[in-house]
Amino acid sequence: MIVNNVFSKRQAMVTYTIQELTTLIQNGQVKLREVNKLHVRAIKKYILENVLTEQIYFPPLVAAAERLGEDKPLELMIIDGNQRLKAFCQIEEMGSREVKSDNEEHMKIGYKLLQFLQKTEVAVQIFEGLAKEEADQLFIDLNTKGKKVALSKRIAFDSRKELNKITNTILKNNKQLKIAGVEIEKRAIVRPTNKKLLSLSQLRQIVAIFLTGRMIHRVVDDYYEANLAANDYIKLITVWFNELFQQYPPDRMGDFEESMLANFPLLLSVAYYVNKGMEKQSFEERQQEMFHRMERLRQVDWKRDNPVWKNYKGVIRSGYYFLSNDKKNIEKLVALLEQQGR
Repeated sequence: MIVNNVFSKRQAMVTYTIQELTTLIQNGQVKLREVNKLHVRAIKKYILENVLTEQIYFPPLVAAAERLGEDKPLELMIIDGNQRLKAFCQIEEMGSREVKSDNEEHMKIGYKLLQFLQKTEVAVQIFEGLAKEEADQLFIDLNTKGKKVALSKRIAFDSRKELNKITNTILKNNKQLKIAGVEIEKRAIVRPTNKKLLSLSQLRQIVAIFLTGRMIHRVVDDYYEANLAANDYIKLITVWFNELFQQYPPDRMGDFEESMLANFPLLLSVAYYVNKGMEKQSFEERQQEMFHRMERLRQVDWKRDNPVWKNYKGVIRSGYYFLSNDKKNIEKLVALLEQQGR
């Protein structure tokens, strides 16, 4: 075990057999993050295709441990390499199953897989005493240098960008939004099958409108001037969702069969409508004006069969009317909302 001090954190480079690691995982001594099933499947395929020729290579894993001593740590939190470890566990299960097969070829592969797990060593770079926030940030840094990391993980673990931190807080703490549903696993919501109200990227767009006061269309600009504290933005967004769910039940708002608010351009328009021209106002002024503006929308018929929605740009697909997500169309929808209650 090689131990060194780097950037005020002690580090060690340690080797484990794959079987040692899978045993530690089974015993709950090695903690994994969420994994991407497609990535796990691809790693398993790579192992199965190359195990007989033994042409398999894996880069070092990265982990955190409370302390580094003379012996290698037996309790780890994995920072990078979660997919590989999950694949190793599944390969072990497969090997144990195949050695019991009546098929000689399957039995041969099973023994080869178990031998691979017992004899193959992988390197693990271990950091001592990382706080959870430091481990999360290291995960982001490792996964954004040269490769793309999923938006859900950027939002969950990125501690540097206020936009992501606020989005994550709203996602975790808003009970009614959880009922309405936020799609985390898939990049896009396919209507009418998916009845969740928002995708994670769409929630982030709405949060960005509250922070910037600007019409956020597709790409969120990371460069903006925040005029309120993060907690004030969280309170404003929470109040807005509460007002919204008073006008349409959260458990049905994402149902494209009945709710036009399941059409994201309309929901985006409502968010911009309540924030338009308010970005430099105080928290109290913004909250009071938000109550006033949302109150004026109480008479709006948000049902999908309201013929007024077809006055705005959109397309019909499979009998459903999808509002266009372009900037001009959203501006026209905002103008419609501004006319309500006058």
